[in-house]
Parts: sequence; C-alpha cells; structure tokens
Amino acid sequence: MGIQRPLTRLLESVVTCLYVGYLPLAPGTYASALAAAAIYLFPSVFGNMLFVASFVLFSMISVELYPYEGRDPGYIVIDELAGMWVTLAGHRITLLRTVIGFALFRLFDIAKPFPIRHAERVKGGAGIVADDVIAGVFASLILAVLGRYL
Repeated sequence: MGIQRPLTRLLESVVTCLYVGYLPLAPGTYASALAAAAIYLFPSVFGNMLFVASFVLFSMISVELYPYEGRDPGYIVIDELAGMWVTLAGHRITLLRTVIGFALFRLFDIAKPFPIRHAERVKGGAGIVADDVIAGVFASLILAVLGRYL
C-alpha cells in the first residue's frame, strides 16, 4: 500500500506525457505535436525503429498498469506519442515531412477508418494504443508514397 500511491503518480505522469493530457480542448493533438517536435529535433533517437517498437510496448504496459476509468480516457495521451513516432519512424525527417506526417496521423486518428475503429474494441492498454499505432502505420504508408515527391 505504501508504494502504490507513488507508483500511480509516476504512471500518471507517463501516460499523460507529463500532464499534457490534462490540457484543455485537444490533448491528443498537443501530445502529437510534442511527439512531432521531439522527432524533428532528435530524429536519430525518436525515429529509430527499435526505439519506436520498444516505446509502443512500453506504452501498452504503462496504460495497462495505470488505473483509469472508461475505454480510452482523453487524458491518456502516451498512445498519441507512439502513433506519431510510428508515422515518422524510418523516414528522412524534414520539417515538411514532419508537418505532413503530423497532419496525416491526426486525420487517421480522428476519422478512424477501418480497421482503426475496430482496434479500439481491444480491451486494456493494447486497445488504447493499437488504434493510434494503426493510424500511424496508415499515415506512414502514405508519407512513404508522398516521400518520393517531397
């Protein structure tokens, strides 16, 4: 019991991306912008495929361990970081590609075409993160096609 409260607070800071998830109106967009800025400034770290795969797994575990209510609470935004980094991982990072990747990721994350909406039905941390990862894959594929012209 003594360690439970500090662990919960630590997990809260992780799943809310240092409380970005509590910003008003569009916390997912703020978290996506944070991820885009991080990858633009430090592409060798945040664009590394191994880092991104590890972060996706870390995100799922963090959300699974955090006590939340509801299916996908808006304040949990670590999934947006994971999805945005999936979008840009492996691409040559330029400002234009970062902006286009951000726009594509947000479009897929908000519109949730099949199978993205279906992935939300998965229970727990995997479901919360899965829809954003799939949105990131879709955005990444389009970015790869567009990348030939950018």
